[in-house]
Amino acid sequence: MHKKCLYLALVCLTFVQFSCGGCDGSGNDVDFIPPEDEVITTSDVNYNAEAMNEVIASFSSPVEMAALLKASDVPFSQKYLMDPDKVNGYTSSFKRALGLGILSADLGYLNVYSKTSMILDYLVGIRKLTESLTLGQFFDFQALKRLATSDDNIDSLLIMSVQSYHNMDEHLRNNQRSNLSALMVTGVWIESMYLVTQVAKERPSEEFKNTIGEQKGILNNLLPILKLFKENDKHFADLVGNLEEVKEVLDVVKITVQVKDDIPAESEGAIVQNEESIVTVSDEELSEIITVTEKIRNKIIN
Repeated sequence: MHKKCLYLALVCLTFVQFSCGGCDGSGNDVDFIPPEDEVITTSDVNYNAEAMNEVIASFSSPVEMAALLKASDVPFSQKYLMDPDKVNGYTSSFKRALGLGILSADLGYLNVYSKTSMILDYLVGIRKLTESLTLGQFFDFQALKRLATSDDNIDSLLIMSVQSYHNMDEHLRNNQRSNLSALMVTGVWIESMYLVTQVAKERPSEEFKNTIGEQKGILNNLLPILKLFKENDKHFADLVGNLEEVKEVLDVVKITVQVKDDIPAESEGAIVQNEESIVTVSDEELSEIITVTEKIRNKIIN
């Protein structure tokens, strides 16, 4: 899949677009217990926001990933998605931030396949997580929800979502909570990776294989950011250990960049992408990537 720099259409494109007041259908507040513990703040961590922005810009949003599946005539399947009721058992900010990213990816999938009848349960889970992390104030939930119900408004939705992320990320960094941003991005990535690997297991294709192989570089860039927090937080240490298992199987993937001689690098003043990545991975290696991704993703959500 071609990568688009949608900035953080990744995280908040989906979790923001559906979050709304009273989304339990009753208009009443949803009770949610406060966190048992808080992950370490970033006051003592040399967090590089620019490095995270580069990671974010390098991989596809959940909507793009789901659109790839739909364009390939892959039928919708609820079995790929996390049960939103699981968030009721998430009692730490660490787990809630990861869960927020994971549900974000699932909502992108639901949105692309227009499964409006299933969205309510995910809205409730998203709302619980955003409110427990004190992030709901950055989003016009009603406007974003309205845009999300119409395919014609997807561009407007992207613009609003990206702006919402800018505001949220600045707030988190200013309050030494960049660790939560890192966790949300990680949640989006692992769930999107899980989704495409599960589909590839059942419906193999070169396009899915290439998309999976491209995740090697993304994970290699994400891990150093997560490692900044692991010395002072055992949860991050565990997460890094899990993702390093995925990295180990992805390391066998070979990626070469090929220049397309028939496409100029610049055309009428506009930069044109004249390179393509060639992913090489055997069926046996791909099977191992799928197996390990499934194991780690399920470990993370439970």
